[in-house]
Amino acid sequence: MISNMIHRRLIKDQCSDDDQLTASNGWILGYLSHNEDREVYQRELEEKFHIRRATVSKTLGLMEQKGLIERVPVEHDARLKRLLLTDKGRKLNAFMIEEFDRIEQEITEGIPPEKLGVFFEVCDMLKNKLNGPEGKCR
Repeated sequence: MISNMIHRRLIKDQCSDDDQLTASNGWILGYLSHNEDREVYQRELEEKFHIRRATVSKTLGLMEQKGLIERVPVEHDARLKRLLLTDKGRKLNAFMIEEFDRIEQEITEGIPPEKLGVFFEVCDMLKNKLNGPEGKCR
């Protein structure tokens, strides 16, 4: 519920419907932004976010239509397409990070740091229980 409420707050302030992101769009933009120094392919996103191939393919297609990413063929394997952020994708990612930081400050104001620490510890414990022994969803 908290995640959905934060997401609603984030998209409320976006410029236009064309720029509105789903949660998975945001994850992908962030991941590509943090990994611009190396080649990232669709399969890596499938594994990283535990998303099915068809879902990632459809999501990337929509992100490409919105002008947020490009799929660029690589020389060493014609089947592979490297995923790259466009300038629009970079700007939208930076905006979302700023907004998320602002909202995080707003909603955590007045909560003692030790209580936030316990909250994040419990979240990590829940996440670990949901993952299988090798870090993959069951």
